[in-house]
Amino acid sequence: MTDFTARAARFVSAHFPLADAAFLGGSATTAAATDSSDLDILVVLPARWSKTAFVETTRFEGQLVEVFAYGSEALRLWLERGRNDRRPVLDKLIGEGIPLTGGVVARSLGDDSRRVLAEGPVGLDPAELRSRAYSLSAVLDDLVDTTQVSERFVLTSTAWREAAELALVVRRRWLGTGKWLLRELAAETDEFGLISWAGSDHDPAQLEYCVRAVLDAAGGYVQEPFIRGERPSDL
Repeated sequence: MTDFTARAARFVSAHFPLADAAFLGGSATTAAATDSSDLDILVVLPARWSKTAFVETTRFEGQLVEVFAYGSEALRLWLERGRNDRRPVLDKLIGEGIPLTGGVVARSLGDDSRRVLAEGPVGLDPAELRSRAYSLSAVLDDLVDTTQVSERFVLTSTAWREAAELALVVRRRWLGTGKWLLRELAAETDEFGLISWAGSDHDPAQLEYCVRAVLDAAGGYVQEPFIRGERPSDL
């Protein structure tokens, strides 16, 4: 297996030699890494570029590299955005990643991100919880009613994703996208059966059972009465 850490360090040295800090994160730092894994590298730029923010896909020594480059001011904004959205991508790159540089900046960022990740996201607003439950309930209704194979494929995928997100929200866990949603879910006990379903023959009836269990944990199935926005009291 390639030494991803050493390669990532060489990349930073070659392309961002003035970086205040850099971290290697993503699959390359886990047991799931393969020789075809890309390198997810977060780079903190010097003060001259404090408001700079960009993500660049490139290739280094034959390997794909996804660079997340931020100045200090921009990094603070994007960290806060990820925390508020319950998708702390940058905190995970920093807090769960491998430092590629030493120094005060790297240590301070690492400590802060690990604290945030350990504390978990803030509790969900009741209105947002009801909105998520309503959306999942509507998808569940469509899944139960459909007789079309193509529709069933789309609806099972949508129902699983929304149920997984709602399950994590209810348990005050961070969200993820794609494979990272599954990995976040797998960090907990499979109390709703969603992980088992994902690795099974994908029986829609079994997924319906899982979805209803998630909805129960979120306060129950939601359909009418439900309103989005605010209806005037005199209307």
